[in-house]
This record gives sequence, structure tokens and C-alpha cells, in this order.
Amino acid sequence: MIKSEFDKITTSHIDPDDFKKDLELQSEQSEIDFNKFLIDLSKDIREPQPLISLADKPLFTRGNISCISGRAKSRKTFLLCLLASQFLESEDKATVMVFDTEQGLFHAQKAIKRIHRLSEWDECKNNERLRAFFLRELTAEKRLEFVKNAIGHYKPDLVFIDGVRDLMNDFNSIAESSDIVNLLMKLSSENNNHICVILHENKGDNNLRGHAGTEIQNKSESVIAVEKEGDVSAVIPKFCRNIDFEKFYFRVNENGLPEYCEPEMKPKNSDKLQSLFDELLPATCTLAYVDLRDRVMKHCNVKERAAEYKIKSACEQGIIIKNEVGFYHTPIPQGEDEKLPF
Repeated sequence: MIKSEFDKITTSHIDPDDFKKDLELQSEQSEIDFNKFLIDLSKDIREPQPLISLADKPLFTRGNISCISGRAKSRKTFLLCLLASQFLESEDKATVMVFDTEQGLFHAQKAIKRIHRLSEWDECKNNERLRAFFLRELTAEKRLEFVKNAIGHYKPDLVFIDGVRDLMNDFNSIAESSDIVNLLMKLSSENNNHICVILHENKGDNNLRGHAGTEIQNKSESVIAVEKEGDVSAVIPKFCRNIDFEKFYFRVNENGLPEYCEPEMKPKNSDKLQSLFDELLPATCTLAYVDLRDRVMKHCNVKERAAEYKIKSACEQGIIIKNEVGFYHTPIPQGEDEKLPF
């Protein structure tokens, strides 16, 4: 009697549907080809082919994804054009595909014409080595499907997605971000190409936007940042799986084309101090310490301590001088002493 009651209790909790699912799962597991995913040390796995290198340091290699990041108007698309043209020049049969999800049709076409001009191609004639698609008017779902099908159909060597966040509805969604990044990795692996996406940075902390940015950063071979520095843009290795390349610069020339360049020379601290006190303490003008400090505070929008440090530095460098009665003035050219009011 006890045994039958025990049997009754235990078997009453078994759902026939769950039992069937367990059997199906066991059947599926038995059919998995584990060797397909085994890291086999007996095989000679070649290093991925670099598509773009900087000073012999691989930037983009086949079978990987990467990211160009930067704030708005930092010239990220100009860098895309520069890198695309560099790759097209490297091999006669190299092919590039660009997906533009952000710009209007006029500006999207203008960017592609820019690549043609850099490659010395006719900018009014299509070239099969460079295919570009305008996806701004599609929904996120249709954009993603188009990108997937186009890459699978044409199998380009190098792919740029200008505006990857527009391939998803919510770039803060953990699930959607993970799905997008997994798909990009799958496409780059299956088609033996490299996929580079462009993503904006947060205004406050320079991190890539949203959860999508975190996922892309974690899975990218290279994350390179573009920062605008006056008339030039700096390209910085933010996160690189390979050896970091050296920071480089480019500018937009008079023909509207990006080109590599040297950084702009920034004025040294002494030059800045010289300019500051030339303005606040012109020739023939003398000021007491408190008055000079107040002028520096107001002009530079700094507190007392910072203003006092600037005055001290200017004195040490001979930019300004403290006279015998405690007033400050700029160095006096020889023969001009009589013009000073003391």
C-alpha cells in the first residue's frame, strides 16, 4: 500500500508534454556535431588576412568586425572614405560595400563620389568594385534584412555600415543589441570579409552609445575614435585586439577630400600666457597685485588660486615683472622707462 501511494505521488508530477520535450532535447543533443566547434590544435590555422594596416599593424582583418566612433561632426564619414579608398588602391580586385542609414540621398551620394575621386575614378559612373546603398527610408527591420541579403549576395571584401544603430529599434535593448552583433560576426565569418560600423559617442563620457555600443566594443577587433581638433581630425586607437597603431591625423583639403596630415601646432603654455598678459597688461600699464588677479579671474573665468598661479608662472617666465613698489607691468623696452607712470 505504501509503495503504491509513493508511486502515485511521484508520477502525478510528470507532465506528458514535458516528458516528450525532454526526449526531443536529448535527441537533438545526441545529433550535435561537437567536433565542428572543437579547437583542433593539430590543424594549422592561418592568421586572418589584414585588409587595412597602419604602419604594418593590422587594423581590419577578414572574419572580424570593428567600429569607428566619435561625436557628431567629427568627420567619421570622411575617415570611412579615406580608408575605403586606401583599401581599393591596395588590390585590383578588392571590393567595398557601404550602407548609409543616416544621411539624405544627396549627401550619401556625395560621400560615395568622394571615394571615387580619391580612387581617381569617374565620379559620375558606377564601379562594380564599390557598391553603396541608401537605406534611410526603410524601417529598422527592413534595413537589417537588406544588409544581410546584400552581403550574402555580393560577398564584398570590406563592408562599412554608416549608422549601425539604425539597424535596430532600441540600441539600449540587451537582447536586440546582442542579436545585431551576433549577426554581424556571423556575416563576417561566413563571407570571410570585414565589417566596420560607425557609431556615435555619448556627449558626456565618450563611451559608445547604448548597450549596442558596449556589445560592439566587446566584440570588435578594433575600435577607433575620431576627434576633431580644429581644422584637422585625430584618429586614435581606442581598443585594439592587435598592437595599437600610432595616432594619426587627417584633414579635408580645398577640394573637399580627406587626406593624411600632420597635427596642428598648438600654442605652448608660455605663448598662451604671453597672449593673456599682453591683453590684460599692455605696455605703459601697471597694476597692483589684487587688481591684476581680479582681471585674470574675470577674463579666464577662474578662481583666485588659478589666477594667482597664472600670475606666478608669468613672473617666472619673464612675461610680466613686479617693480620695486609692488606693481606689475610688462618688460620695458630699452629707452622707454620714462613713459611708465611711477
